[in-house]
Amino acid sequence: MTVKQRKGKKTKAAQQVADENNEKKDDSSYNADKDKGLVKGGTATTKKKSKIRNDMKYRKKVSFCTMLLVMTGFLSVIGGILYYYYCKYGINILLGHGAKDYKWTPYEWRKFMDDHEKTVLLIGGPHRSGTTIVWEAIKRHPDVVGFGDRFETGVDYSEGVLFQEVYPRFGVGLEFKKNFGAPRRAKGDEAEKMDGLGRYALLPDVHWTKDNRKELLQDPSTLSKLLNRFAPYWDKSKKYGTDGLKKAKVWVEKSPQNGVLSTFLEGIYNMPVQEDGSVAVDASIGKPKRLATKFMFMTRHPIANVYATDKFVKESMGGYIDFEILLRNYIQLHKYMKMDEKVLESPAMWARLEDFATDPRKVLKEIFSFLDVSNDENVIDDILSNIGSVQSSPNTKYFKKWCEEGIQEYGEILSKYAEDLKNLNLDYNLDICNTQ
Repeated sequence: MTVKQRKGKKTKAAQQVADENNEKKDDSSYNADKDKGLVKGGTATTKKKSKIRNDMKYRKKVSFCTMLLVMTGFLSVIGGILYYYYCKYGINILLGHGAKDYKWTPYEWRKFMDDHEKTVLLIGGPHRSGTTIVWEAIKRHPDVVGFGDRFETGVDYSEGVLFQEVYPRFGVGLEFKKNFGAPRRAKGDEAEKMDGLGRYALLPDVHWTKDNRKELLQDPSTLSKLLNRFAPYWDKSKKYGTDGLKKAKVWVEKSPQNGVLSTFLEGIYNMPVQEDGSVAVDASIGKPKRLATKFMFMTRHPIANVYATDKFVKESMGGYIDFEILLRNYIQLHKYMKMDEKVLESPAMWARLEDFATDPRKVLKEIFSFLDVSNDENVIDDILSNIGSVQSSPNTKYFKKWCEEGIQEYGEILSKYAEDLKNLNLDYNLDICNTQ
């Protein structure tokens, strides 16, 4: 007999299946509503997560823009600084001086200088004694070549000592870095431990000679290292184009420190390098055919020179040096120059700034005769017209300062060293207040 299910009634198994299907539909509906943000429990969470994501994107965007702005500003500052120094010191500030070095061997230099009978004029003397203005005049001679301006050489005043690596610069040119932020006046024995302009001659072992630097003069690379560094600045000039070494009869190099390096420099430029690259032990055998060097020592009245140096140190170097130290430095430097003059094998001459300022034509005529180049009046006229006006009385303001205030403050100090100054035989009158 078949039992029929009542209408509207379901079996227990069928009811269970129906319940499970309804739960799935409810879950699906809930999830769909949640995704649409319609379910109360999920709305706040979803909006919060969305906001966090948007904030993170905004912050990343702001951080990137800020970083880009900072980097642009930083690079602009660096670029501006580099451009400033490039305009001042040329490409050397970026590449370094070694990038232009020649590659000649020591013997190639020895042979070239001997075969072409080249003369190297080395100018030295106290800072602020006229070395630069006289050098400017000399290098304008048709037969003379000197280093170019600051933009071409990459150093102030185009002084060779500042960009070579054979001998020391004795702290000159580094004073501002040392004095920056804490300028102070050095006094007494303390000065003998300090280098730099106005006091380096007081340093121990500052006087380089052939005897105390034999090891460098027995090394042929010393000659090539120095000349390979200087050569590009003699060879490539506005005057000669790219052949200055060969065309010019005289190569001139000016550095005040040459005053304490004279005999050592004579040993370098006349080094007896042999064809095999060695240095002749017996100088009489391997001696160059002719001496390639000549020396010129510049000087200036001690009172004017001390005041001029003091002014320069304060205004350009950011420091202070005691009057007595400056005077002692002046005296010691001249002692070294006088000592070297006596033992130099090369010709040497002295020139005073006062004489050049008073009669530059006469002094240049003497210098060019000393160098064995033309001292024709037309040549000298052309030179003087190119260097501009020469101050005829460079010491006047310093003598006035001395007579008005200096003699009261430093008169005893000058008297203390009067005998040392007299023994230098520079023919300067120290009693300037009674002769003005």
